[in-house]
Amino acid sequence: MNPSLESSTDTRFDVRPIPCRIKHGMIFERWHNLAVGEHFTLVNDHDPVPLYYQFAAEFPHAFNWEYEERGPEQFAVRITRLAPTPRPATPVTAPAAAPTGSACGGVTLVDARGLEPPEPMLRILAALEALPPGDTLQAFTDRQPIHLLPELGSRGCTHEGQAEADGSWRTSITKPRA
Repeated sequence: MNPSLESSTDTRFDVRPIPCRIKHGMIFERWHNLAVGEHFTLVNDHDPVPLYYQFAAEFPHAFNWEYEERGPEQFAVRITRLAPTPRPATPVTAPAAAPTGSACGGVTLVDARGLEPPEPMLRILAALEALPPGDTLQAFTDRQPIHLLPELGSRGCTHEGQAEADGSWRTSITKPRA
């Protein structure tokens, strides 16, 4: 590893002041800009374990995740690129694998059934970001998305949910008007 990178303050990436809705996109942009063998240290106010699972799903065997500090107020994780990975064709504003959903009759549909956490939540939030104000998104998940609901509330979204006949869960989410 390049010794100048090792001591550089440019390797520290403090994401605490970055809004949640764009934080992951910025982290992945930083990741894609690393050469093999380079790293950055992610600094956050909570344990970024959901991000670890996303890295594991999208970049298996291509990264190393090493805690430098484990809270309770601050977490620091050194993320090292171990192998080349493909860069998405479009700029990352949400997780690379997260589709924006498909529109059907003026309603955006996101089918996140059969996916391991945190992927359903990531896909739903990515689709919500692309949704025009006042529009509705229908999200289908394997179970009631209890971890998603507080995030929807913090974004000013209204939502209704109901169990489907097959045991899955449908959540209708309306984005607030600007």
